[in-house]
Amino acid sequence: MSVDDGDLPAWDRIEGIPDPLENRALVGHAGVFDHLAARYASGRMHHAWLLSGPRGIGKATLAARFAGHVFRHPDPTNAPAHYSKPPANDTAELQVTRNAHPNYLHMRRPWDHKDKRFKSDLTVDEIRRTVSFFGTSAGQGGWRVAVVDTADDLNAAAANALLKILEEPPPRTLFLVLAHAPKMLATIRSRCQKLTVRPLGNEQVVEALTALGLADGADENDLLLAASLSGGSVRRAITLVMDDGASLYRRFTAMAGAPAPQWDKVHELAGELVVASANDRYRLLLDIVHDYVGRRIRGEPEPGGQGVPAPSHGGLAGWVEVWEKTRRSAQLADEWNLDRKQVILNLFSALHEAA
Repeated sequence: MSVDDGDLPAWDRIEGIPDPLENRALVGHAGVFDHLAARYASGRMHHAWLLSGPRGIGKATLAARFAGHVFRHPDPTNAPAHYSKPPANDTAELQVTRNAHPNYLHMRRPWDHKDKRFKSDLTVDEIRRTVSFFGTSAGQGGWRVAVVDTADDLNAAAANALLKILEEPPPRTLFLVLAHAPKMLATIRSRCQKLTVRPLGNEQVVEALTALGLADGADENDLLLAASLSGGSVRRAITLVMDDGASLYRRFTAMAGAPAPQWDKVHELAGELVVASANDRYRLLLDIVHDYVGRRIRGEPEPGGQGVPAPSHGGLAGWVEVWEKTRRSAQLADEWNLDRKQVILNLFSALHEAA
Protein backbone atom coordinates (compact mmCIF):
# COMPACT_ATOMS: atom_id res chain seq x y z
CA MET A 1 0.00 0.00 0.00
CA SER A 2 1.69 3.17 -1.14
CA VAL A 3 -0.83 5.86 -0.29
CA ASP A 4 -0.32 8.40 2.47
CA ASP A 5 -1.74 7.64 5.91
CA GLY A 6 -4.36 10.34 5.52
CA ASP A 7 -5.73 8.62 2.43
CA LEU A 8 -6.08 5.17 4.00
CA PRO A 9 -9.52 3.61 4.33
CA ALA A 10 -10.78 2.17 7.60
CA TRP A 11 -8.69 -0.77 8.78
CA ASP A 12 -11.79 -2.98 8.77
CA ARG A 13 -13.33 -1.75 5.53
CA ILE A 14 -15.43 -4.32 3.68
CA GLU A 15 -14.33 -4.80 0.09
CA GLY A 16 -16.74 -3.14 -2.32
CA ILE A 17 -18.44 -1.05 0.40
CA PRO A 18 -17.75 2.69 0.79
CA ASP A 19 -15.47 3.81 3.60
CA PRO A 20 -17.52 5.46 6.40
CA LEU A 21 -16.17 8.87 5.37
CA GLU A 22 -17.32 8.29 1.80
CA ASN A 23 -20.78 7.04 2.66
CA ARG A 24 -23.30 9.86 2.30
CA ALA A 25 -26.32 7.56 2.48
CA LEU A 26 -26.45 7.40 6.28
CA VAL A 27 -29.79 6.01 7.48
CA GLY A 28 -31.32 6.86 10.85
CA HIS A 29 -29.86 8.76 13.83
CA ALA A 30 -31.88 11.91 13.10
CA GLY A 31 -32.25 12.57 16.82
CA VAL A 32 -28.49 12.51 17.38
CA PHE A 33 -27.87 14.74 14.37
CA ASP A 34 -30.48 17.28 15.47
CA HIS A 35 -29.24 17.29 19.08
CA LEU A 36 -25.70 18.10 17.95
CA ALA A 37 -26.94 20.70 15.45
CA ALA A 38 -29.08 22.42 18.08
CA ARG A 39 -26.22 22.58 20.56
CA TYR A 40 -23.90 23.95 17.89
CA ALA A 41 -26.41 26.61 16.85
CA SER A 42 -26.95 27.61 20.48
CA GLY A 43 -23.35 28.80 20.79
CA ARG A 44 -22.88 26.50 23.79
CA MET A 45 -21.25 23.58 21.99
CA HIS A 46 -19.21 21.37 24.31
CA HIS A 47 -15.74 20.72 22.95
CA ALA A 48 -15.92 16.89 23.22
CA TRP A 49 -18.69 14.38 22.58
CA LEU A 50 -18.66 10.64 23.27
CA LEU A 51 -20.83 8.86 20.67
CA SER A 52 -21.31 5.30 21.86
CA GLY A 53 -23.24 2.40 20.38
CA PRO A 54 -22.76 -1.04 18.83
CA ARG A 55 -20.27 -1.55 16.06
CA GLY A 56 -21.45 -0.98 12.51
CA ILE A 57 -24.47 1.24 13.14
CA GLY A 58 -22.97 4.31 11.44
CA LYS A 59 -21.10 6.26 14.13
CA ALA A 60 -18.08 7.08 11.94
CA THR A 61 -20.31 8.15 9.05
CA LEU A 62 -22.43 10.20 11.44
CA ALA A 63 -19.31 11.99 12.71
CA ALA A 64 -18.10 12.74 9.18
CA ARG A 65 -21.48 14.04 8.06
CA PHE A 66 -21.81 16.27 11.13
CA ALA A 67 -18.32 17.65 10.50
CA GLY A 68 -19.55 18.67 7.06
CA HIS A 69 -22.48 20.46 8.72
CA VAL A 70 -20.08 22.42 10.94
CA PHE A 71 -17.88 23.36 7.98
CA ARG A 72 -20.91 24.54 5.96
CA HIS A 73 -21.92 26.79 8.86
CA PRO A 74 -18.68 28.14 10.38
CA ASP A 75 -20.61 30.76 12.34
CA PRO A 76 -22.87 28.96 14.86
CA THR A 77 -25.14 32.00 15.18
CA ASN A 78 -26.18 31.52 11.53
CA ALA A 79 -26.38 27.72 11.68
CA PRO A 80 -29.73 25.89 11.59
CA ALA A 81 -30.76 24.08 14.77
CA HIS A 82 -31.34 20.88 12.83
CA TYR A 83 -29.40 18.75 10.36
CA SER A 84 -30.32 18.60 6.70
CA LYS A 85 -28.61 16.57 3.99
CA PRO A 86 -26.44 18.77 1.75
CA PRO A 87 -26.62 18.79 -2.04
CA ALA A 88 -24.46 16.31 -3.92
CA ASN A 89 -22.01 19.00 -5.03
CA ASP A 90 -21.44 20.54 -1.59
CA THR A 91 -17.74 21.44 -1.40
CA ALA A 92 -17.24 20.87 2.33
CA GLU A 93 -18.97 17.50 2.17
CA LEU A 94 -16.89 16.37 -0.79
CA GLN A 95 -13.70 17.33 1.03
CA VAL A 96 -14.69 15.36 4.11
CA THR A 97 -15.59 12.28 2.06
CA ARG A 98 -12.05 12.40 0.64
CA ASN A 99 -10.52 13.06 4.09
CA ALA A 100 -9.08 16.19 2.52
CA HIS A 101 -10.71 19.04 4.44
CA PRO A 102 -8.01 21.18 6.12
CA ASN A 103 -10.07 21.45 9.32
CA TYR A 104 -10.84 17.74 9.62
CA LEU A 105 -8.73 15.05 11.33
CA HIS A 106 -9.92 11.45 11.44
CA MET A 107 -7.81 9.23 13.73
CA ARG A 108 -8.03 5.45 13.54
CA ARG A 109 -5.74 2.42 13.50
CA PRO A 110 -2.78 3.43 11.30
CA TRP A 111 -1.01 1.52 8.58
CA ASP A 112 2.29 -0.10 9.62
CA HIS A 113 4.61 0.64 6.71
CA LYS A 114 7.23 -1.80 8.00
CA ASP A 115 4.95 -4.82 8.46
CA LYS A 116 2.60 -3.85 5.61
CA ARG A 117 -0.56 -4.19 7.66
CA PHE A 118 -2.82 -2.13 9.89
CA LYS A 119 -1.75 -1.88 13.52
CA SER A 120 -3.85 -3.54 16.20
CA ASP A 121 -4.21 -0.32 18.23
CA LEU A 122 -4.99 3.30 17.73
CA THR A 123 -1.50 4.45 18.67
CA VAL A 124 -0.10 7.43 20.52
CA ASP A 125 1.58 8.62 17.31
CA GLU A 126 -1.85 8.81 15.70
CA ILE A 127 -3.20 10.93 18.57
CA ARG A 128 -0.11 13.14 18.36
CA ARG A 129 -1.13 14.12 14.84
CA THR A 130 -3.27 16.65 16.68
CA VAL A 131 -0.11 18.64 17.54
CA SER A 132 0.48 19.69 13.94
CA PHE A 133 -3.26 19.79 13.22
CA PHE A 134 -3.91 22.32 15.99
CA GLY A 135 -0.54 24.02 15.55
CA THR A 136 -1.59 25.67 12.32
CA SER A 137 -4.30 28.22 11.69
CA ALA A 138 -7.65 26.73 10.81
CA GLY A 139 -7.98 26.54 7.05
CA GLN A 140 -11.01 28.31 5.57
CA GLY A 141 -11.72 29.81 9.01
CA GLY A 142 -14.24 28.34 11.42
CA TRP A 143 -14.04 25.25 13.58
CA ARG A 144 -11.77 22.23 13.51
CA VAL A 145 -13.18 18.73 14.00
CA ALA A 146 -11.13 15.78 15.26
CA VAL A 147 -12.66 12.28 15.26
CA VAL A 148 -11.31 9.44 17.44
CA ASP A 149 -12.34 6.20 15.71
CA THR A 150 -12.61 4.39 18.06
CA ALA A 151 -11.83 4.83 21.74
CA ASP A 152 -12.02 1.02 22.06
CA ASP A 153 -8.81 0.82 20.00
CA LEU A 154 -6.77 3.28 22.09
CA ASN A 155 -3.75 1.79 23.82
CA ALA A 156 -2.78 3.18 27.23
CA ALA A 157 -0.30 5.74 25.90
CA ALA A 158 -2.77 6.98 23.28
CA ALA A 159 -5.55 7.29 25.86
CA ASN A 160 -3.35 9.40 28.13
CA ALA A 161 -2.30 11.59 25.20
CA LEU A 162 -5.95 12.14 24.27
CA LEU A 163 -6.78 13.01 27.87
CA LYS A 164 -4.20 15.80 27.92
CA ILE A 165 -5.68 17.34 24.77
CA LEU A 166 -9.23 17.12 26.11
CA GLU A 167 -8.15 18.81 29.34
CA GLU A 168 -6.86 21.88 27.46
CA PRO A 169 -8.63 21.97 24.08
CA PRO A 170 -7.75 24.64 21.54
CA PRO A 171 -10.50 27.19 20.87
CA ARG A 172 -13.18 26.43 18.28
CA THR A 173 -12.34 22.73 18.33
CA LEU A 174 -14.79 19.85 18.34
CA PHE A 175 -13.82 16.30 19.34
CA LEU A 176 -16.10 13.43 18.37
CA VAL A 177 -14.96 10.34 20.29
CA LEU A 178 -16.55 7.15 18.97
CA ALA A 179 -16.89 3.99 21.07
CA HIS A 180 -18.53 0.60 20.61
CA ALA A 181 -18.37 -0.31 24.31
CA PRO A 182 -16.53 2.56 26.00
CA LYS A 183 -13.91 1.25 28.40
CA MET A 184 -11.49 4.15 28.16
CA LEU A 185 -10.21 6.06 31.14
CA ALA A 186 -12.99 7.43 33.33
CA THR A 187 -11.25 10.79 33.10
CA ILE A 188 -11.78 10.81 29.33
CA ARG A 189 -15.47 9.96 29.72
CA SER A 190 -15.83 12.71 32.30
CA ARG A 191 -14.58 15.31 29.82
CA CYS A 192 -17.09 14.37 27.14
CA GLN A 193 -20.78 15.00 26.70
CA LYS A 194 -22.32 11.58 26.16
CA LEU A 195 -24.69 10.64 23.36
CA THR A 196 -25.96 7.11 22.82
CA VAL A 197 -26.31 6.09 19.18
CA ARG A 198 -29.02 3.44 18.97
CA PRO A 199 -29.06 0.36 16.72
CA LEU A 200 -31.23 0.71 13.65
CA GLY A 201 -34.63 -0.88 13.22
CA ASN A 202 -35.05 -3.71 10.72
CA GLU A 203 -36.70 -1.44 8.14
CA GLN A 204 -33.85 1.06 8.46
CA VAL A 205 -31.29 -1.73 7.99
CA VAL A 206 -33.06 -2.81 4.78
CA GLU A 207 -33.11 0.84 3.66
CA ALA A 208 -29.35 1.09 4.26
CA LEU A 209 -28.70 -2.14 2.36
CA THR A 210 -30.81 -0.84 -0.51
CA ALA A 211 -28.89 2.46 -0.57
CA LEU A 212 -25.64 0.47 -0.84
CA GLY A 213 -27.01 -1.56 -3.75
CA LEU A 214 -27.04 -4.82 -1.80
CA ALA A 215 -30.78 -5.35 -2.19
CA ASP A 216 -30.58 -5.59 -5.98
CA GLY A 217 -31.59 -9.10 -6.97
CA ALA A 218 -31.62 -10.29 -3.35
CA ASP A 219 -34.36 -12.59 -2.07
CA GLU A 220 -36.74 -10.48 0.02
CA ASN A 221 -37.00 -13.09 2.78
CA ASP A 222 -33.22 -13.38 2.98
CA LEU A 223 -32.93 -9.60 3.16
CA LEU A 224 -35.45 -9.37 5.98
CA LEU A 225 -33.75 -12.23 7.83
CA ALA A 226 -30.37 -10.50 7.48
CA ALA A 227 -31.89 -7.33 8.95
CA SER A 228 -33.41 -9.32 11.83
CA LEU A 229 -30.10 -11.03 12.57
CA SER A 230 -28.05 -7.84 12.31
CA GLY A 231 -28.93 -6.46 15.72
CA GLY A 232 -29.42 -3.07 14.09
CA SER A 233 -25.88 -3.03 12.68
CA VAL A 234 -25.57 -2.25 8.97
CA ARG A 235 -22.07 -3.71 9.00
CA ARG A 236 -23.37 -7.03 10.33
CA ALA A 237 -26.21 -6.97 7.79
CA ILE A 238 -23.73 -6.34 4.95
CA THR A 239 -21.70 -9.36 6.06
CA LEU A 240 -24.84 -11.48 6.27
CA VAL A 241 -25.89 -10.52 2.74
CA MET A 242 -22.45 -10.82 1.14
CA ASP A 243 -21.63 -14.15 2.82
CA ASP A 244 -25.10 -15.70 2.38
CA GLY A 245 -25.72 -15.51 6.10
CA ALA A 246 -29.41 -16.35 5.75
CA SER A 247 -28.67 -19.86 4.48
CA LEU A 248 -25.91 -20.32 7.08
CA TYR A 249 -28.34 -19.32 9.85
CA ARG A 250 -31.00 -21.72 8.59
CA ARG A 251 -28.50 -24.60 8.39
CA PHE A 252 -27.26 -23.88 11.88
CA THR A 253 -30.68 -23.60 13.52
CA ALA A 254 -31.87 -26.79 11.80
CA MET A 255 -28.92 -28.71 13.22
CA ALA A 256 -29.00 -27.01 16.63
CA GLY A 257 -32.73 -27.70 16.99
CA ALA A 258 -32.58 -31.36 15.93
CA PRO A 259 -33.55 -33.93 18.62
CA ALA A 260 -30.13 -35.57 18.31
CA PRO A 261 -26.78 -34.35 16.95
CA GLN A 262 -26.58 -34.66 13.16
CA TRP A 263 -22.86 -35.24 13.11
CA ASP A 264 -22.66 -35.94 9.39
CA LYS A 265 -24.13 -32.49 8.65
CA VAL A 266 -22.03 -30.86 11.37
CA HIS A 267 -18.84 -32.36 9.90
CA GLU A 268 -19.89 -31.21 6.44
CA LEU A 269 -20.44 -27.65 7.62
CA ALA A 270 -17.19 -27.63 9.62
CA GLY A 271 -15.28 -28.88 6.60
CA GLU A 272 -16.61 -26.01 4.51
CA LEU A 273 -15.66 -23.37 7.07
CA VAL A 274 -12.11 -24.37 7.99
CA VAL A 275 -10.57 -23.45 4.62
CA ALA A 276 -8.79 -20.10 4.52
CA SER A 277 -11.19 -18.64 1.93
CA ALA A 278 -14.14 -19.24 4.29
CA ASN A 279 -12.76 -17.15 7.16
CA ASP A 280 -15.57 -14.59 6.95
CA ARG A 281 -18.26 -17.30 7.04
CA TYR A 282 -16.52 -18.98 9.97
CA ARG A 283 -16.61 -15.67 11.87
CA LEU A 284 -20.20 -15.21 10.83
CA LEU A 285 -21.13 -18.63 12.22
CA LEU A 286 -19.53 -17.73 15.55
CA ASP A 287 -21.60 -14.53 15.63
CA ILE A 288 -24.75 -16.48 14.77
CA VAL A 289 -24.05 -18.99 17.56
CA HIS A 290 -23.26 -16.23 20.05
CA ASP A 291 -26.55 -14.45 19.32
CA TYR A 292 -28.52 -17.71 19.28
CA VAL A 293 -27.27 -18.68 22.74
CA GLY A 294 -27.94 -15.16 23.97
CA ARG A 295 -31.58 -15.48 22.88
CA ARG A 296 -31.82 -18.82 24.68
CA ILE A 297 -30.56 -17.19 27.87
CA ARG A 298 -33.05 -14.33 27.56
CA GLY A 299 -35.91 -16.58 26.44
CA GLU A 300 -36.37 -14.56 23.25
CA PRO A 301 -37.82 -15.85 19.99
CA GLU A 302 -35.76 -16.54 16.92
CA PRO A 303 -36.12 -14.15 13.96
CA GLY A 304 -39.37 -14.96 12.20
CA GLY A 305 -41.33 -14.98 15.44
CA GLN A 306 -41.01 -18.60 16.49
CA GLY A 307 -41.53 -18.62 20.23
CA VAL A 308 -38.91 -20.01 22.57
CA PRO A 309 -39.94 -20.75 26.18
CA ALA A 310 -37.85 -19.18 28.90
CA PRO A 311 -35.44 -21.78 30.30
CA SER A 312 -35.78 -23.17 33.79
CA HIS A 313 -33.18 -22.15 36.36
CA GLY A 314 -31.10 -25.21 35.57
CA GLY A 315 -31.53 -24.71 31.86
CA LEU A 316 -30.52 -21.07 32.13
CA ALA A 317 -27.28 -22.03 33.86
CA GLY A 318 -26.60 -24.56 31.11
CA TRP A 319 -27.02 -21.97 28.35
CA VAL A 320 -24.79 -19.48 30.19
CA GLU A 321 -22.14 -22.21 30.38
CA VAL A 322 -22.50 -22.83 26.62
CA TRP A 323 -22.06 -19.11 25.97
CA GLU A 324 -18.83 -19.08 28.00
CA LYS A 325 -17.52 -22.30 26.45
CA THR A 326 -18.12 -21.27 22.86
CA ARG A 327 -16.68 -17.79 23.39
CA ARG A 328 -13.57 -19.16 25.11
CA SER A 329 -13.09 -21.94 22.57
CA ALA A 330 -13.10 -19.50 19.65
CA GLN A 331 -10.77 -17.14 21.50
CA LEU A 332 -8.24 -19.91 22.22
CA ALA A 333 -8.40 -21.09 18.61
CA ASP A 334 -7.45 -17.59 17.46
CA GLU A 335 -4.69 -17.13 20.03
CA TRP A 336 -3.04 -20.50 19.47
CA ASN A 337 -4.01 -21.17 15.85
CA LEU A 338 -5.96 -24.27 16.88
CA ASP A 339 -8.15 -26.46 14.68
CA ARG A 340 -11.30 -24.52 13.78
CA LYS A 341 -13.10 -27.71 12.88
CA GLN A 342 -12.78 -28.86 16.47
CA VAL A 343 -14.17 -25.51 17.63
CA ILE A 344 -17.30 -26.09 15.54
CA LEU A 345 -17.68 -29.70 16.70
CA ASN A 346 -17.28 -28.63 20.32
CA LEU A 347 -19.88 -25.90 20.07
CA PHE A 348 -22.49 -28.25 18.59
CA SER A 349 -21.73 -30.77 21.32
CA ALA A 350 -22.21 -28.07 23.98
CA LEU A 351 -25.43 -26.88 22.35
CA HIS A 352 -27.00 -30.35 22.44
CA GLU A 353 -25.92 -30.89 26.03
CA ALA A 354 -27.73 -27.70 27.05
CA ALA A 355 -30.88 -28.27 24.95
